[in-house]
Amino acid sequence: MKIIYKKAAIDDLLNTENYIINQFHNDQAAKKLKNNIVDTISLLKDNPYLGPKMSDRFDIDTPFRYLIVSKQLVFYNVNEENIEIIRILDSRQDYLSLLF
Repeated sequence: MKIIYKKAAIDDLLNTENYIINQFHNDQAAKKLKNNIVDTISLLKDNPYLGPKMSDRFDIDTPFRYLIVSKQLVFYNVNEENIEIIRILDSRQDYLSLLF
């Protein structure tokens, strides 16, 4: 299966990286978190159902699954051909309102 990043997910990843750089002046920590997120997402190639279904945790009818990486939540969808990375959001945000 191929992993595809939606534009919003790419923007989320870059915004997270820039936030850490600008707020904490720590390029190394920003790069480490970004690499950790991307490395964890790459695990989906071999196991696309690694993350739990959102519908199992929330009363929401959605096919989305999620992974937890540090304080980031990676929301994704598995279809017949691809794994689509939908968003990468901080768990301290109101991520449900950002997703839906």
